[in-house]
Amino acid sequence: QKTFSIYLKVLFNMFSYLCQVMKLYMETVLYQYHFNYLSSLTLLIPLIVGFVFFFFWKWYPAQNPGVTENGTQGHTTYVVGKYIGWIVGAMAIILGIVLISNSVIDHQRVKHLLKSDNVNCVEGYTENYHAMPQEGHDTEHFEINGVKFEYSNFEIVNGYNRPAVYGGVVTKNGQYLKIKYITDEFGNNTILYISELNS
Repeated sequence: QKTFSIYLKVLFNMFSYLCQVMKLYMETVLYQYHFNYLSSLTLLIPLIVGFVFFFFWKWYPAQNPGVTENGTQGHTTYVVGKYIGWIVGAMAIILGIVLISNSVIDHQRVKHLLKSDNVNCVEGYTENYHAMPQEGHDTEHFEINGVKFEYSNFEIVNGYNRPAVYGGVVTKNGQYLKIKYITDEFGNNTILYISELNS
């Protein structure tokens, strides 16, 4: 009887493993986390603004000869504008560097969490799905087993943020999905992985 129990346990383990393999083959990956280079281009805006402020005061005297000389018409405006431009330009460049650095650091953090599988996971049917309209001014959101996900392509985020109207993979209620995600200190869930389990 002991030998029979061992055989049953082995068969059960083999059956469980077979089920996992079959489930894996039935799983279609819809989204895998990657660094969103296109969205991150907007982080360059402060740098561009900063350089424009800096180089404008190199270009301005060439278009207005004599303003750099003390006592000439427009000199005071030029001096005040130059220093304001340098201050604003420096602040914009520093802001751009900070934003880009934070984005890269967050990308490395998220990649490490996903690689070590130190993320949350939920599996089930999508419910309370709300699509983002094409004109924007709203977010797309849905729930799986009480876990809410909300996103918009107008937000810069290291994770999934593509609504259905722009080619997103979550399109309706009743999709059976497996989602890996992380939750920030404000309770917002960022999607890192989406797969659909085919029936």
